Amino acid sequence: MSEINILKTDNRGRVTLPLPFRKEPLFEYLIEGEQLVLYPVRTVRKYPDMSGLPEEILSFQWKQTEEKINRDTRKGVRASSVSEALKKFKK
Repeated sequence: MSEINILKTDNRGRVTLPLPFRKEPLFEYLIEGEQLVLYPVRTVRKYPDMSGLPEEILSFQWKQTEEKINRDTRKGVRASSVSEALKKFKK
């Protein structure tokens, strides 16, 4: 039989995790009925595997409409924080 632990909340309504989990920065969760299961994870899977999806070729008319709506053609900036992005943008 598995051990049942009840997570308590502090005076602001935040859940207090047990000691072994307090230093974990990221959790994945699963809801099964009225039960919430937490799994500590090391990375975030931002993008699912899309290698099996078919490629779609967009029409010329669609491209023209998109260019009229979105006129911002600046290149994106890769940065881990806002301040780092601003530094790269100023260069």
